[in-house]
Amino acid sequence: MNSDKSLEVRKKELVEKFGLFMERQENLPPIAARIFASLFVNKGDGTTFDELVNFLSASKSTISTNIQLLTNRGMLTFFTKPGDRKKYFILSPESLLARVDEELIQYRMEYQIVKEIIDFREEINELDTNTIEVKSYPYLDFLSNSLSLLETLKENVKANCRINRQD
Repeated sequence: MNSDKSLEVRKKELVEKFGLFMERQENLPPIAARIFASLFVNKGDGTTFDELVNFLSASKSTISTNIQLLTNRGMLTFFTKPGDRKKYFILSPESLLARVDEELIQYRMEYQIVKEIIDFREEINELDTNTIEVKSYPYLDFLSNSLSLLETLKENVKANCRINRQD
């Protein structure tokens, strides 16, 4: 069984790895990306400001500035607990849904274009009686499966986060 210390080291490695990814993917400053990654790695119980300062070994000013940036971009939110003045930061489920929606739009457009190309090819092949083409379209299948998985993810996020957005 892993010790608490080795788990903490592994957590820092994962935050760093995902933080680097988010820097590129979402064009985030390094600390903002690490905050996002920290919240992603942590359970949904929320993380306090002081916990972020300590875990990321950054100044309060730096953490505050980057929390504000992530909040303004709709990527994180917070809640409070009765009798506790602290804010508990979590990733915004709406942000994840928006990201999934963007991916769905892109995959649907690509699916439609690839489908048009396949239909065009089949039309050409019907005109050329000498051509025999196998009608297997793995890339179209990939796009279709990806769309299905993204729709399932979207529904799961909505259900698990009690989000009732209208599309």
